[in-house]
Amino acid sequence: MKGQGQGKTDQLSEQKEIYGAHRPYVNVHFQDNDMDFALQWILGSTDNGGCEIGEAFYAASCMKEGDPQSWCEQWLNLAGRVEKTAQKSLEAGHATSARRAYFRAANYYRAILQAMDPLDGQYERTGLKMRQCFKTAARLLDPPLEYIEIPFEGKLLPGYFLRAAKAKGRQKTLIMIGGGETITEDLYFFIGPETQARGYNFLTVDIPGQGLLPAQGLFFRPDTEKPLKAVLDYALSRPEVDPKKLAMYGISGGGYYVPRAAAHDKRIQAIIMNSAVVDGYKLWNSMDFSRHPEQIAGWSPFKKATYGVTAWRYGLKPTQLKELARVNKGHTYDPAQITCPALVLIGEGEYANPEIKNQQNTFLQKASSPKKDFVVTPTNLGASSHCLSVNRSLMSQVVFDWLDETFSAD
Repeated sequence: MKGQGQGKTDQLSEQKEIYGAHRPYVNVHFQDNDMDFALQWILGSTDNGGCEIGEAFYAASCMKEGDPQSWCEQWLNLAGRVEKTAQKSLEAGHATSARRAYFRAANYYRAILQAMDPLDGQYERTGLKMRQCFKTAARLLDPPLEYIEIPFEGKLLPGYFLRAAKAKGRQKTLIMIGGGETITEDLYFFIGPETQARGYNFLTVDIPGQGLLPAQGLFFRPDTEKPLKAVLDYALSRPEVDPKKLAMYGISGGGYYVPRAAAHDKRIQAIIMNSAVVDGYKLWNSMDFSRHPEQIAGWSPFKKATYGVTAWRYGLKPTQLKELARVNKGHTYDPAQITCPALVLIGEGEYANPEIKNQQNTFLQKASSPKKDFVVTPTNLGASSHCLSVNRSLMSQVVFDWLDETFSAD
Protein backbone atom coordinates (compact mmCIF):
# COMPACT_ATOMS: atom_id res chain seq x y z
CA MET A 1 0.00 0.00 0.00
CA LYS A 2 1.31 3.44 -0.91
CA GLY A 3 1.99 5.91 1.84
CA GLN A 4 -1.06 8.16 1.98
CA GLY A 5 0.66 11.46 1.27
CA GLN A 6 2.92 10.11 -1.47
CA GLY A 7 0.09 8.26 -3.22
CA LYS A 8 -2.11 11.36 -3.18
CA THR A 9 0.69 13.53 -4.62
CA ASP A 10 1.50 11.03 -7.37
CA GLN A 11 -2.11 10.60 -8.42
CA LEU A 12 -2.81 14.35 -8.54
CA SER A 13 0.32 14.94 -10.62
CA GLU A 14 -0.64 12.17 -13.03
CA GLN A 15 -4.17 13.52 -13.39
CA LYS A 16 -2.80 16.90 -14.47
CA GLU A 17 -0.95 15.21 -17.32
CA ILE A 18 -3.25 12.36 -18.35
CA TYR A 19 -6.93 12.01 -17.49
CA GLY A 20 -7.86 8.81 -15.66
CA ALA A 21 -11.44 8.29 -14.53
CA HIS A 22 -10.38 5.30 -12.41
CA ARG A 23 -7.71 7.18 -10.50
CA PRO A 24 -8.06 6.96 -6.69
CA TYR A 25 -6.22 9.57 -4.66
CA VAL A 26 -5.51 7.22 -1.77
CA ASN A 27 -5.16 3.50 -2.50
CA VAL A 28 -6.96 1.55 0.22
CA HIS A 29 -5.93 -2.01 -0.72
CA PHE A 30 -4.71 -2.68 -4.26
CA GLN A 31 -1.73 -1.18 -6.07
CA ASP A 32 -3.64 -1.57 -9.36
CA ASN A 33 -5.49 1.75 -9.60
CA ASP A 34 -8.46 0.41 -11.55
CA MET A 35 -8.92 -2.49 -9.16
CA ASP A 36 -8.64 -0.22 -6.13
CA PHE A 37 -11.08 2.29 -7.63
CA ALA A 38 -13.58 -0.53 -8.22
CA LEU A 39 -13.17 -1.69 -4.62
CA GLN A 40 -13.63 1.86 -3.36
CA TRP A 41 -16.84 2.17 -5.39
CA ILE A 42 -18.22 -0.88 -3.59
CA LEU A 43 -17.05 0.37 -0.19
CA GLY A 44 -18.70 3.70 -0.92
CA SER A 45 -22.10 1.99 -1.05
CA THR A 46 -21.88 0.94 2.61
CA ASP A 47 -24.03 3.78 3.97
CA ASN A 48 -26.79 3.00 1.48
CA GLY A 49 -26.87 -0.71 2.25
CA GLY A 50 -24.77 -2.13 -0.58
CA CYS A 51 -21.76 -3.32 1.38
CA GLU A 52 -20.44 -4.45 4.73
CA ILE A 53 -16.81 -3.41 5.15
CA GLY A 54 -15.69 -6.64 6.82
CA GLU A 55 -17.20 -8.73 4.03
CA ALA A 56 -15.66 -6.60 1.28
CA PHE A 57 -12.17 -6.54 2.75
CA TYR A 58 -12.23 -10.28 3.34
CA ALA A 59 -13.09 -10.85 -0.32
CA ALA A 60 -10.41 -8.37 -1.42
CA SER A 61 -7.80 -10.11 0.75
CA CYS A 62 -8.35 -13.32 -1.23
CA MET A 63 -7.84 -11.66 -4.63
CA LYS A 64 -4.70 -11.52 -6.75
CA GLU A 65 -3.43 -8.08 -7.66
CA GLY A 66 -4.69 -6.96 -11.08
CA ASP A 67 -6.39 -10.31 -11.79
CA PRO A 68 -10.00 -10.12 -13.06
CA GLN A 69 -10.58 -13.86 -12.63
CA SER A 70 -9.84 -13.80 -8.90
CA TRP A 71 -11.92 -10.62 -8.58
CA CYS A 72 -14.92 -12.39 -10.10
CA GLU A 73 -14.41 -15.61 -8.14
CA GLN A 74 -14.17 -13.93 -4.75
CA TRP A 75 -17.19 -11.67 -5.24
CA LEU A 76 -19.16 -14.69 -6.46
CA ASN A 77 -18.18 -16.67 -3.36
CA LEU A 78 -19.09 -13.78 -1.06
CA ALA A 79 -22.37 -13.06 -2.84
CA GLY A 80 -23.39 -16.69 -2.47
CA ARG A 81 -22.59 -16.77 1.24
CA VAL A 82 -24.49 -13.55 1.94
CA GLU A 83 -27.45 -14.67 -0.18
CA LYS A 84 -27.72 -17.84 1.93
CA THR A 85 -27.97 -15.75 5.10
CA ALA A 86 -30.67 -13.67 3.42
CA GLN A 87 -32.66 -16.76 2.48
CA LYS A 88 -32.41 -18.11 6.02
CA SER A 89 -33.68 -14.84 7.52
CA LEU A 90 -36.50 -14.58 5.01
CA GLU A 91 -37.67 -18.13 5.67
CA ALA A 92 -37.70 -17.39 9.41
CA GLY A 93 -39.77 -14.24 8.90
CA HIS A 94 -37.01 -11.72 9.67
CA ALA A 95 -37.81 -9.26 6.90
CA THR A 96 -35.38 -6.49 7.86
CA SER A 97 -32.41 -8.83 8.13
CA ALA A 98 -33.37 -10.52 4.87
CA ARG A 99 -33.72 -7.20 3.05
CA ARG A 100 -30.34 -5.94 4.18
CA ALA A 101 -28.56 -9.15 3.25
CA TYR A 102 -30.29 -9.47 -0.13
CA PHE A 103 -29.24 -5.92 -1.00
CA ARG A 104 -25.60 -6.69 -0.17
CA ALA A 105 -25.69 -9.97 -2.07
CA ALA A 106 -27.07 -8.15 -5.09
CA ASN A 107 -24.27 -5.59 -4.97
CA TYR A 108 -21.62 -8.31 -4.68
CA TYR A 109 -23.06 -10.14 -7.70
CA ARG A 110 -23.01 -6.81 -9.51
CA ALA A 111 -19.31 -6.34 -8.63
CA ILE A 112 -18.51 -9.41 -10.73
CA LEU A 113 -19.81 -7.66 -13.85
CA GLN A 114 -17.16 -4.96 -13.49
CA ALA A 115 -14.47 -7.29 -14.80
CA MET A 116 -16.25 -10.26 -16.41
CA ASP A 117 -16.07 -10.79 -20.17
CA PRO A 118 -19.50 -9.60 -21.40
CA LEU A 119 -19.41 -12.18 -24.19
CA ASP A 120 -19.14 -14.97 -21.61
CA GLY A 121 -22.53 -16.62 -21.20
CA GLN A 122 -22.17 -16.19 -17.45
CA TYR A 123 -22.30 -12.41 -17.74
CA GLU A 124 -26.00 -12.08 -18.38
CA ARG A 125 -26.86 -14.92 -15.99
CA THR A 126 -24.88 -13.20 -13.23
CA GLY A 127 -26.65 -9.92 -14.00
CA LEU A 128 -30.04 -11.59 -13.74
CA LYS A 129 -29.02 -13.23 -10.47
CA MET A 130 -28.04 -9.80 -9.17
CA ARG A 131 -31.41 -8.40 -10.23
CA GLN A 132 -33.29 -11.27 -8.61
CA CYS A 133 -31.63 -10.61 -5.23
CA PHE A 134 -32.15 -6.87 -5.59
CA LYS A 135 -35.84 -7.20 -6.45
CA THR A 136 -36.38 -9.52 -3.47
CA ALA A 137 -34.84 -6.90 -1.18
CA ALA A 138 -36.77 -4.09 -2.89
CA ARG A 139 -40.11 -5.73 -2.12
CA LEU A 140 -39.19 -5.79 1.58
CA LEU A 141 -38.84 -2.02 1.83
CA ASP A 142 -41.72 0.07 3.18
CA PRO A 143 -42.87 1.58 0.89
CA PRO A 144 -41.52 -0.95 -1.59
CA LEU A 145 -38.90 -0.05 -4.16
CA GLU A 146 -40.95 -0.73 -7.27
CA TYR A 147 -39.37 -2.45 -10.29
CA ILE A 148 -40.46 -0.76 -13.53
CA GLU A 149 -39.98 -1.28 -17.26
CA ILE A 150 -40.33 1.65 -19.67
CA PRO A 151 -41.14 0.87 -23.32
CA PHE A 152 -38.64 2.28 -25.81
CA GLU A 153 -38.27 1.42 -29.51
CA GLY A 154 -39.79 -2.03 -29.07
CA LYS A 155 -37.66 -2.90 -26.03
CA LEU A 156 -37.98 -2.29 -22.28
CA LEU A 157 -35.73 -0.06 -20.17
CA PRO A 158 -35.52 -1.53 -16.64
CA GLY A 159 -35.50 0.65 -13.55
CA TYR A 160 -36.96 1.40 -10.14
CA PHE A 161 -39.30 3.92 -8.52
CA LEU A 162 -39.33 4.72 -4.81
CA ARG A 163 -41.97 6.99 -3.32
CA ALA A 164 -40.87 9.74 -0.94
CA ALA A 165 -41.06 8.74 2.72
CA LYS A 166 -44.43 9.39 4.40
CA ALA A 167 -45.55 11.41 1.39
CA LYS A 168 -49.03 12.12 0.06
CA GLY A 169 -49.87 13.74 -3.24
CA ARG A 170 -47.32 15.03 -5.74
CA GLN A 171 -43.74 15.36 -4.53
CA LYS A 172 -40.34 16.54 -5.67
CA THR A 173 -38.67 13.86 -7.80
CA LEU A 174 -35.07 13.02 -8.66
CA ILE A 175 -34.38 10.97 -11.77
CA MET A 176 -30.92 9.39 -11.45
CA ILE A 177 -28.98 8.45 -14.60
CA GLY A 178 -25.67 6.60 -14.52
CA GLY A 179 -22.72 6.56 -16.87
CA GLY A 180 -20.64 4.35 -19.11
CA GLU A 181 -20.19 1.52 -16.62
CA THR A 182 -23.27 1.60 -14.44
CA ILE A 183 -26.28 -0.62 -13.92
CA THR A 184 -29.55 0.84 -12.63
CA GLU A 185 -29.22 -1.01 -9.31
CA ASP A 186 -25.92 0.86 -8.70
CA LEU A 187 -27.82 4.11 -8.50
CA TYR A 188 -30.01 3.01 -5.61
CA PHE A 189 -26.83 2.31 -3.63
CA PHE A 190 -25.41 5.60 -4.89
CA ILE A 191 -28.20 7.88 -3.63
CA GLY A 192 -31.58 6.13 -3.38
CA PRO A 193 -32.09 6.03 0.42
CA GLU A 194 -30.88 9.64 0.74
CA THR A 195 -33.42 10.69 -1.89
CA GLN A 196 -36.36 9.14 -0.09
CA ALA A 197 -35.29 10.36 3.34
CA ARG A 198 -35.08 13.94 2.08
CA GLY A 199 -38.65 13.98 0.79
CA TYR A 200 -38.01 13.21 -2.89
CA ASN A 201 -39.35 10.45 -5.06
CA PHE A 202 -36.52 8.43 -6.61
CA LEU A 203 -36.57 7.09 -10.17
CA THR A 204 -33.66 5.39 -11.89
CA VAL A 205 -33.43 3.51 -15.17
CA ASP A 206 -30.97 1.98 -17.59
CA ILE A 207 -30.83 3.72 -20.96
CA PRO A 208 -29.33 2.04 -24.07
CA GLY A 209 -25.75 1.03 -23.39
CA GLN A 210 -26.26 0.51 -19.68
CA GLY A 211 -26.96 -2.52 -17.52
CA LEU A 212 -27.75 -5.68 -19.47
CA LEU A 213 -29.26 -3.81 -22.44
CA PRO A 214 -26.25 -4.28 -24.77
CA ALA A 215 -27.05 -8.02 -24.73
CA GLN A 216 -30.34 -7.00 -26.42
CA GLY A 217 -28.57 -4.87 -29.01
CA LEU A 218 -29.16 -1.54 -27.25
CA PHE A 219 -25.85 0.33 -27.21
CA PHE A 220 -24.79 3.86 -26.29
CA ARG A 221 -25.91 6.47 -28.79
CA PRO A 222 -25.48 10.24 -29.07
CA ASP A 223 -29.21 11.14 -29.03
CA THR A 224 -29.82 10.38 -25.37
CA GLU A 225 -32.73 12.83 -25.37
CA LYS A 226 -34.80 10.10 -27.07
CA PRO A 227 -34.65 7.38 -24.39
CA LEU A 228 -34.78 10.04 -21.69
CA LYS A 229 -37.95 11.45 -23.27
CA ALA A 230 -39.52 8.03 -22.68
CA VAL A 231 -38.29 8.16 -19.07
CA LEU A 232 -39.79 11.63 -18.59
CA ASP A 233 -43.08 10.52 -20.16
CA TYR A 234 -43.21 7.70 -17.64
CA ALA A 235 -42.26 9.87 -14.66
CA LEU A 236 -44.88 12.48 -15.47
CA SER A 237 -47.56 9.81 -15.86
CA ARG A 238 -47.23 8.95 -12.17
CA PRO A 239 -49.55 10.75 -9.72
CA GLU A 240 -46.73 10.99 -7.14
CA VAL A 241 -44.58 13.27 -9.34
CA ASP A 242 -44.78 17.06 -9.21
CA PRO A 243 -43.98 18.26 -12.75
CA LYS A 244 -42.76 21.61 -11.42
CA LYS A 245 -40.15 19.96 -9.20
CA LEU A 246 -38.61 17.32 -11.43
CA ALA A 247 -34.81 17.11 -11.42
CA MET A 248 -32.38 14.86 -13.28
CA TYR A 249 -28.92 13.94 -12.03
CA GLY A 250 -26.24 12.32 -14.19
CA ILE A 251 -22.91 10.90 -13.06
CA SER A 252 -19.88 10.04 -15.19
CA GLY A 253 -21.21 9.61 -18.74
CA GLY A 254 -24.55 10.74 -17.32
CA GLY A 255 -22.91 14.16 -17.22
CA TYR A 256 -23.44 14.08 -20.99
CA TYR A 257 -26.75 12.18 -21.20
CA VAL A 258 -28.61 14.47 -18.78
CA PRO A 259 -27.67 17.93 -20.14
CA ARG A 260 -28.17 16.65 -23.69
CA ALA A 261 -31.73 15.70 -22.70
CA ALA A 262 -32.27 19.05 -20.94
CA ALA A 263 -31.19 20.87 -24.09
CA HIS A 264 -34.11 19.23 -25.93
CA ASP A 265 -36.78 18.68 -23.26
CA LYS A 266 -37.93 21.63 -21.17
CA ARG A 267 -39.95 19.43 -18.82
CA ILE A 268 -36.74 18.91 -16.85
CA GLN A 269 -36.81 21.59 -14.16
CA ALA A 270 -33.24 21.25 -12.83
CA ILE A 271 -30.13 19.24 -13.65
CA ILE A 272 -27.05 18.12 -11.74
CA MET A 273 -23.92 16.79 -13.43
CA ASN A 274 -21.04 15.03 -11.73
CA SER A 275 -19.32 16.17 -13.83
CA ALA A 276 -20.29 18.04 -17.02
CA VAL A 277 -19.34 16.35 -20.30
CA VAL A 278 -19.87 18.71 -23.23
CA ASP A 279 -18.01 16.64 -25.84
CA GLY A 280 -17.52 12.91 -25.34
CA TYR A 281 -15.01 12.61 -28.17
CA LYS A 282 -12.71 15.26 -26.72
CA LEU A 283 -12.91 13.60 -23.31
CA TRP A 284 -12.01 10.13 -24.57
CA ASN A 285 -9.38 11.51 -26.91
CA SER A 286 -7.67 13.23 -23.96
CA MET A 287 -6.90 9.81 -22.50
CA ASP A 288 -3.37 8.85 -23.43
CA PHE A 289 -4.23 5.39 -24.74
CA SER A 290 -6.53 6.90 -27.39
CA ARG A 291 -3.55 8.64 -28.97
CA HIS A 292 -1.04 5.92 -28.10
CA PRO A 293 -2.95 2.61 -28.31
CA GLU A 294 0.28 0.63 -27.99
CA GLN A 295 0.07 1.44 -24.27
CA ILE A 296 -2.87 -0.96 -23.91
CA ALA A 297 -0.50 -3.93 -24.15
CA GLY A 298 1.07 -2.85 -20.85
CA TRP A 299 -2.21 -2.59 -18.95
CA SER A 300 -3.07 -4.99 -16.17
CA PRO A 301 -5.54 -7.75 -17.07
CA PHE A 302 -8.08 -6.11 -14.72
CA LYS A 303 -7.88 -2.75 -16.50
CA LYS A 304 -8.24 -4.42 -19.91
CA ALA A 305 -11.27 -6.32 -18.63
CA THR A 306 -13.07 -3.24 -17.27
CA TYR A 307 -12.46 -1.16 -20.38
CA GLY A 308 -13.53 -4.16 -22.46
CA VAL A 309 -16.94 -4.11 -20.79
CA THR A 310 -17.23 -0.39 -21.63
CA ALA A 311 -16.30 -1.06 -25.26
CA TRP A 312 -19.06 -3.69 -25.44
CA ARG A 313 -21.54 -1.08 -24.23
CA TYR A 314 -20.75 1.00 -27.33
CA GLY A 315 -21.28 -1.96 -29.66
CA LEU A 316 -17.57 -2.73 -30.00
CA LYS A 317 -15.76 -5.97 -29.30
CA PRO A 318 -14.17 -5.99 -25.83
CA THR A 319 -10.74 -5.95 -27.50
CA GLN A 320 -11.44 -2.81 -29.57
CA LEU A 321 -10.35 -0.38 -26.86
CA LYS A 322 -8.57 1.99 -29.22
CA GLU A 323 -11.95 2.67 -30.89
CA LEU A 324 -13.56 4.19 -27.80
CA ALA A 325 -12.71 7.77 -28.75
CA ARG A 326 -13.92 7.32 -32.33
CA VAL A 327 -17.35 5.98 -31.35
CA ASN A 328 -17.88 9.05 -29.17
CA LYS A 329 -17.75 11.42 -32.14
CA GLY A 330 -21.03 13.31 -32.24
CA HIS A 331 -21.63 12.88 -28.51
CA THR A 332 -22.04 16.60 -27.91
CA TYR A 333 -24.67 19.33 -27.49
CA ASP A 334 -24.99 23.09 -27.27
CA PRO A 335 -25.06 24.21 -23.60
CA ALA A 336 -26.74 27.45 -24.71
CA GLN A 337 -29.94 25.43 -25.25
CA ILE A 338 -30.12 24.55 -21.54
CA THR A 339 -32.47 26.95 -19.73
CA CYS A 340 -33.17 25.18 -16.40
CA PRO A 341 -31.11 25.63 -13.22
CA ALA A 342 -27.90 23.61 -13.31
CA LEU A 343 -25.34 22.38 -10.79
CA VAL A 344 -21.91 21.12 -11.83
CA LEU A 345 -20.28 19.00 -9.14
CA ILE A 346 -16.76 17.56 -9.34
CA GLY A 347 -13.99 16.22 -7.13
CA GLU A 348 -10.81 18.24 -6.74
CA GLY A 349 -8.61 15.50 -8.14
CA GLU A 350 -10.67 15.01 -11.28
CA TYR A 351 -10.87 18.77 -11.79
CA ALA A 352 -7.05 18.95 -11.87
CA ASN A 353 -7.06 17.66 -15.44
CA PRO A 354 -7.02 20.44 -18.10
CA GLU A 355 -9.54 18.80 -20.45
CA ILE A 356 -11.96 18.10 -17.60
CA LYS A 357 -11.56 21.67 -16.37
CA ASN A 358 -12.16 22.98 -19.90
CA GLN A 359 -15.42 21.03 -20.24
CA GLN A 360 -16.73 22.34 -16.91
CA ASN A 361 -15.84 25.90 -17.87
CA THR A 362 -17.40 25.53 -21.33
CA PHE A 363 -20.68 24.37 -19.82
CA LEU A 364 -20.78 27.09 -17.19
CA GLN A 365 -19.91 29.87 -19.63
CA LYS A 366 -22.36 28.84 -22.36
CA ALA A 367 -25.41 27.44 -20.54
CA SER A 368 -28.41 29.78 -20.59
CA SER A 369 -29.56 28.62 -17.15
CA PRO A 370 -30.84 31.41 -14.86
CA LYS A 371 -29.10 29.65 -11.97
CA LYS A 372 -25.70 28.03 -12.52
CA ASP A 373 -23.66 26.73 -9.62
CA PHE A 374 -20.29 25.01 -9.45
CA VAL A 375 -18.92 22.97 -6.53
CA VAL A 376 -15.47 21.37 -6.29
CA THR A 377 -15.26 18.93 -3.38
CA PRO A 378 -11.89 18.61 -1.62
CA THR A 379 -9.31 15.88 -1.42
CA ASN A 380 -8.97 16.29 2.35
CA LEU A 381 -12.59 15.13 2.76
CA GLY A 382 -11.98 12.05 0.62
CA ALA A 383 -14.14 13.60 -2.09
CA SER A 384 -11.65 13.92 -4.90
CA SER A 385 -12.28 10.98 -7.19
CA HIS A 386 -14.62 10.33 -10.09
CA CYS A 387 -18.30 10.58 -9.05
CA LEU A 388 -17.27 11.21 -5.42
CA SER A 389 -17.92 7.51 -4.90
CA VAL A 390 -16.24 7.29 -1.48
CA ASN A 391 -17.95 10.28 0.11
CA ARG A 392 -21.57 9.87 -0.87
CA SER A 393 -22.71 11.69 2.26
CA LEU A 394 -21.01 14.89 1.12
CA MET A 395 -22.19 14.33 -2.44
CA SER A 396 -25.80 13.97 -1.26
CA GLN A 397 -25.47 16.96 1.04
CA VAL A 398 -24.36 19.20 -1.85
CA VAL A 399 -26.98 17.83 -4.28
CA PHE A 400 -30.01 18.03 -1.99
CA ASP A 401 -29.12 21.32 -0.35
CA TRP A 402 -28.89 22.80 -3.84
CA LEU A 403 -32.11 21.17 -5.01
CA ASP A 404 -34.02 22.27 -1.90
CA GLU A 405 -32.88 25.85 -2.42
CA THR A 406 -33.62 25.73 -6.14
CA PHE A 407 -37.15 24.38 -5.76
CA SER A 408 -38.00 26.57 -2.76
CA ALA A 409 -37.12 29.64 -4.83
CA ASP A 410 -39.76 28.79 -7.44
